[in-house]
Amino acid sequence: MATYKSAETMLCTFCARNPPLSMLASLACVIAITAASALQSWEVNEKSTNQQTMYGDMILTPLQRQRYGMRSNPVRGVSRKGNSVNRWSNNVIPYTLSSQYSEEQKKIIRNSLATLENISCFRFVQRTTERDFLVIVPLDGCYSFVGKIGGPQKLSLAADCVADYIVWHEMMHAIGFEHEHQRPDRDNFIRVVYNNVQPGQIANFEKLSPNEVDYDDEYDYESIMHYDSYAFGRRDPRSSRRLATMIPKKKGVALNDNLKMSPADIRKLNELGKCNNNIQEEKHSFLKEEESVECIDEIGYCEGMWEGGFCTLEFYRPTMLKYCAKTCGLCDGAAMDMEPENEQSGKHIGEESSPDCKDKDPQCPFYARNGFCTDPFYEGIRAVRCPYSCNLCGAVSSSSSPTTSFLSTSF
Repeated sequence: MATYKSAETMLCTFCARNPPLSMLASLACVIAITAASALQSWEVNEKSTNQQTMYGDMILTPLQRQRYGMRSNPVRGVSRKGNSVNRWSNNVIPYTLSSQYSEEQKKIIRNSLATLENISCFRFVQRTTERDFLVIVPLDGCYSFVGKIGGPQKLSLAADCVADYIVWHEMMHAIGFEHEHQRPDRDNFIRVVYNNVQPGQIANFEKLSPNEVDYDDEYDYESIMHYDSYAFGRRDPRSSRRLATMIPKKKGVALNDNLKMSPADIRKLNELGKCNNNIQEEKHSFLKEEESVECIDEIGYCEGMWEGGFCTLEFYRPTMLKYCAKTCGLCDGAAMDMEPENEQSGKHIGEESSPDCKDKDPQCPFYARNGFCTDPFYEGIRAVRCPYSCNLCGAVSSSSSPTTSFLSTSF
């Protein structure tokens, strides 16, 4: 099971410590565990015996390895504007899907590829006679070559890798993208805590050379190509919890499990493919789900979920779209402006009395009513996540301390 890193995990922990909570809280725990337990590719690959993988989930050809090892090497990487080396012809990517996958797994993979098609001009087609194609197969981890290498090339999606966000991540590698946290300018945006990195894993934090980067974009903490704060982290000997290896330098930012394509990911994907500038207007954007033929709730307690704030919490958006689309106003793919109010103050959840005092989680009033603000277990966290609901507005400034900053990334 992956280390839980999100605010939703705190709710589950609290549920376990306080059994008498309501059915709503129990349901929230179930959904939170389902979402927060998502493994990342680097976590799956920790069990892999494949010695070819580098930087967590990438396989490099000898020529590409030479490029990484020798910064003056003139061979250019895949995602370069002025070079077509290792590009897929006409943005068409033929592939084969192993018969070892179940029908449900095949459906997940195909649907994930369809999403990439909907947000770009890349096309994934079943291979017929093409010379260059992807061989998608369940080996011993989640990994891919970077760009087209010629001939059949393996892209491994083991059982734990068959999830849309991992398929997107590995396909982005296959198309030609590398990791966001390996950008040459990354030290301006994150601090790598090398003392917390597992022995032998420091190479995974190597930066790319400036001449290997194409796009002058802002650093994207939410990129599907960015690992989370705990990537390759060693475990604390006392608590067995992973230690943070990457800490954002930007205030109020956390490196969580990125489970969706960010707007910058979509833009760069279209830039690489030289897609029509109107591609996202002509197609259903990834950020706006297609309208259902019939908009209904699939479960009977959606009203309670709405009252608990789940409809407006971005992390739960896919889940609420699936089970509570009608109640959450997600029939058109966009949440309605119907945030539940704080019962105690009459204000919207997270609404603060000053710009400097703001809850970072819509569930803070719920946590506050159930002892979160007084339980010593959460002493170092509540001032960071729920200062308004816990009446700790004066403590917000402490978030700049190293200890509190670490806690904010693990929450």
